[in-house]
Amino acid sequence: MDISTDKYRAETAEGGGRVPSGAPRGYQADAKLPPVPRRRPGNQMAPTYADFGTEPPRLGNVEITGVHRASAADDHLAINAGGSVEFEFDVPDPAVVREACVTLVALVSMLAGEPGYAPLTVTLNGRPLADELRIPNGGGLPQRLVFAVPAEELVPGWNTMRIASGVDARSMLWLYRVTVDPMYAHDQAGLTLVRQAIAEPVLRYASDAGEIVIFVDRGEQSVLEQVAWADTSGAEYAITFEKRQRAFYGWRRQPGGEPMEFRGRLTERGTVAEGAWRFETEEGWAGGWHRSNELLLAVEVRGCPLTRLAWRDLRGNNGTIAFGGGGFLGTYQRVGEGPIGYRGRFA
Repeated sequence: MDISTDKYRAETAEGGGRVPSGAPRGYQADAKLPPVPRRRPGNQMAPTYADFGTEPPRLGNVEITGVHRASAADDHLAINAGGSVEFEFDVPDPAVVREACVTLVALVSMLAGEPGYAPLTVTLNGRPLADELRIPNGGGLPQRLVFAVPAEELVPGWNTMRIASGVDARSMLWLYRVTVDPMYAHDQAGLTLVRQAIAEPVLRYASDAGEIVIFVDRGEQSVLEQVAWADTSGAEYAITFEKRQRAFYGWRRQPGGEPMEFRGRLTERGTVAEGAWRFETEEGWAGGWHRSNELLLAVEVRGCPLTRLAWRDLRGNNGTIAFGGGGFLGTYQRVGEGPIGYRGRFA
């Protein structure tokens, strides 16, 4: 079974207006109002990112040109005192970009439970965007740091960025992601990374319960956040994905047993789930049932079929269903809306 995804479409508004000819005296009749901003024609900047959540890192329009006193560490790049990473990215035409948005996701590792210290310096083409910046929160959670770069500080072709930790750092700088987005293309790099995850929605994990296969697709281009299920063996499972689906953490319980911690590590992403269940579905609202998207799913441990399933995606959409009689019955809820009925039959 091949899984395909719809392409994202970026639409820009174009507008303007005129003051009515009967406008009060003092206004120029038919004067043009300022147009609604839109993308300028020309060579647009490609999605630009360095995502250190994988090894090797996922790169878009980026070439890493130097790594000093730093190394890959699980879902981030760990930079020691005096260490740095340097990379180049291509800007075909700074006048088209107009203003770039540079975003870092980073934290400072803690010191035995106390706030860490690793001052951050970021330079772009030799100009400092941040000079020994102390990242907030002391190491509790990754922080999103955003910097504006006007077009005149970009150069046509390859631009150089350097991210460094202070020589006096007492803990480590953890760098998760760097993106560079042009004006009027908000988070195009982040959307590209999400699109990559959607394009490979079949997840396989190694765990102490054996290989786990997770795949739930309602055709909504979503990324899973939580899944819970029970199967014909009587076992129950509930997991939450972490580190951008590279791992999960949860609990499991065998029939008649006590709940146990449950962890898994991603071994493979794919586009094909052999033996996946396919359902024709309907949604129930306003007193009737209405045709909905197909539901494709494969969630199993040791090949045991499901008896019930619940899930939530990163947008907050969630569903819960029970299987029987050649189909399922349950509910579904889109974020910001009330719950609706949900049922399906094997296609």
